[in-house]
Amino acid sequence: MYQFAEKHPIIFELILIVVSFLLAGICVFAGNILYLPAELSSSIGRILTGLLLLFAYRKAFRTGRTFHNLFLFLPALAFCLWNLFYNLSSGMTIGGSSYFIEGFITAIAPAFFEEVIFRGIFLYNLKQNGCSDLKCMLISALVFSAVHLTNIAGLDLVSLALQVIYSFVIGLVLAAVYLRNGSLLQVIFAHFLTDFSNRIFIEQASSTTTLQLILFVLLLLAETVYAFQLIRSNKKGEQLL
Repeated sequence: MYQFAEKHPIIFELILIVVSFLLAGICVFAGNILYLPAELSSSIGRILTGLLLLFAYRKAFRTGRTFHNLFLFLPALAFCLWNLFYNLSSGMTIGGSSYFIEGFITAIAPAFFEEVIFRGIFLYNLKQNGCSDLKCMLISALVFSAVHLTNIAGLDLVSLALQVIYSFVIGLVLAAVYLRNGSLLQVIFAHFLTDFSNRIFIEQASSTTTLQLILFVLLLLAETVYAFQLIRSNKKGEQLL
């Protein structure tokens, strides 16, 4: 399995994505039998699947790098700040304790699950295949954004384009941080805060103002430049994966 994964990282990643979501889906089915909420069952399934993959592919992950180059990780938190600004400026209300509990569970599951698959295992296999950091970052971000197309059914063309670009840029930044710092916990935390900062609101904004759109585009441009600069500035060529 490991040899195939390293020789054909993209094919293996696609297979892994399908199998992982099927395993998580089995947990949803089991949760229905136990009368658990579908979203809770899905979250539990993703966490368990992520743990299984983390153990099965443990050679891809390095320990002891949680606090490595934290200053390089901080710009990835800008997506969290954007969510707070956008929802609050749109008049949305933060929910009570139940929203925080539900938001925590439904945010930590995809953060852990997706970072293990897309940043941890995928980037490791791409590097073993001889891909440069730049190529690894671009390929992983493309696959990451393509998978998120499943979440945007029913959106208009503009919203569709923004969602695809948004997930692509997040993929760039998280990949760049992981390639530079080698810390899975850092990208999990950034991913979690990005999702959590959006899930704690009682409802989502129904429209976007021109100013919000301009600021959003500027954020995406700034984060894209940062991701490329982060990869280019690795002058020491430190190999963490």
